[in-house]
Amino acid sequence: MSEVYIRSQDKEGLYTIKESCGIRYKEFTNAGMKENRIMLNMDATSMYTLGIYESKERCIEIIDEIQSVCGRYLYAPGNTGLLIGSEATPPMAAVIPRLYQMPEK
Repeated sequence: MSEVYIRSQDKEGLYTIKESCGIRYKEFTNAGMKENRIMLNMDATSMYTLGIYESKERCIEIIDEIQSVCGRYLYAPGNTGLLIGSEATPPMAAVIPRLYQMPEK
């Protein structure tokens, strides 16, 4: 997987997700209120909140969206070179810039 960029919900942070990073759901209790967060784990000691959402289910939906962005590639099927003077080209896939904006809700 190549790099994926994620903009935080408050738009104050842009994080690069690499092989050693992880994104996970985490439930916190703050002043007696439950908060559903999506956290970015940079390493064993660094965790950043990417967004706070209404429910665990919404957090999981967002993590699914991030997963779909991680798997995007530009694909061209190639051609057989049937036109006179043209050469056949093989199929190709290329990595495209990947950016995910955390939704507000």
